[in-house]
Amino acid sequence: MVAWEWMYRKAGCGMLVTLLLSVGAGSAWASGPEVAALDATALAQMEQRAEQADPRDQCYLYAEVVQGFTDLAGRQMAAGEDEQARVTLRHVDTIASKLHNAMAKDAKRLKNAEQTMNRATRHLSDMVRVASAEQRTNMQSTLQHLNAVHSELLATVFAK
Repeated sequence: MVAWEWMYRKAGCGMLVTLLLSVGAGSAWASGPEVAALDATALAQMEQRAEQADPRDQCYLYAEVVQGFTDLAGRQMAAGEDEQARVTLRHVDTIASKLHNAMAKDAKRLKNAEQTMNRATRHLSDMVRVASAEQRTNMQSTLQHLNAVHSELLATVFAK
């Protein structure tokens, strides 16, 4: 007997409807609200706030900036703005270095930063798969750097 059948027989139809509605609402909630894509200006402002933030907060804030610029580069590639995407990815590489330096400052919210970096590296990895041959070389070096920073961040999370 399947679990929902047991619940139906035990609690009645009303309980089943409530269960199905709560599961549906829960899955919609779990995916999170739609977040508007940030443009280059908003991301530059986020980067500036990260630079001026408390040193313990910088690691997480830089991870957010890395993810935002990675998403921006993906949108630029999709729009056919290959040169702009290349410049944006070079900037992602620079921000990843800042994130790496911020890790050493007894950072807090490391787990959140690691999860954010995981999403950014997966997104960039997906972008590399669909990039043209000339784009792929630059993207792979940025991806290698992001993977190295992500691995070190992950090691730091598990060391605590």
